[in-house]
Amino acid sequence: MSSQSGTAGHHNVQQAAELIADFAALPQTSPARTSIVRRLRTLPSAQSELALALQETARRPLVFEIARTDVEDCMDDTWIYKSERWMKLTRPSWQELAQFCTDTAWTARRTSNSAAAYLTVRQALSRIGAGDALRTRRYLYALALRYDYRCRALGDFFTAYATPPDDLDPFSRALHAFALLGQSNPAGLELIEPILHDARHHRKVAHVLLHGLWLGDSLPDQPQLILDLFATPAFATGTDPIALYRKTQALRRLGRYHDALGAITDALEALPPAMDPAVHSDFVRERALTTTARDMTASRGTALQQAHAS
Repeated sequence: MSSQSGTAGHHNVQQAAELIADFAALPQTSPARTSIVRRLRTLPSAQSELALALQETARRPLVFEIARTDVEDCMDDTWIYKSERWMKLTRPSWQELAQFCTDTAWTARRTSNSAAAYLTVRQALSRIGAGDALRTRRYLYALALRYDYRCRALGDFFTAYATPPDDLDPFSRALHAFALLGQSNPAGLELIEPILHDARHHRKVAHVLLHGLWLGDSLPDQPQLILDLFATPAFATGTDPIALYRKTQALRRLGRYHDALGAITDALEALPPAMDPAVHSDFVRERALTTTARDMTASRGTALQQAHAS
């Protein structure tokens, strides 16, 4: 009996390891990844195998991808709890938590399951429970406000947090800066450089700041500030589609239509095949706005030339 149990246990361990390896071999956009995660759920040995993977630096990101796939597989009223449970297992750094929560919160919003629909401010700020779970809940709630452009509510959230922004991790500080920038409050501009420095130009941090600049359309020199942030090491590859989209708007507002069309073309080419169709529509709309602005400027120029000639 014990021999059979041992053999079955060994088989489960081997099967879990193979499933994790299969998950890693598939593209991030592959639907087959979800099927693998569903099978992993049924194996008692899966958690121990995932714990082993977490001890290896090279495989840690893989566990967070599995966690995100698991949570996003069934976005219902339990998804926040499942996220917290996963983060209690993984014990993430702020960088890992920012990556996980940003992607998961976006999926939640897209599926009408925003964390703000499930949590009150009091629940989001609760100090009762495990530290990693509480951090996860705060990130998810703050990101929900960010994605809904509720900048005033996000600012109030950090006020209620009762912790000085300078004492928070760089991602939380970036979300606080987003609340200011999104309201076109120049005080947010002073926060950008020190946050980027402390975050070592982490891409998720840079995206939050870029998003705030893009939203704060009454900020002084807003278009140039967007271009300056795009030129930082966080976007060094120049191939990030969302950053290119925001760069396009800045170039259009500066009247640099040729460069803007080049940027939005690059952005469209860089979008992954499984991207939300609404995002693709936003990109196409930005391209149309740019071509319209270019053509109207050219028409005005032609009309002025004709007026002078006559």
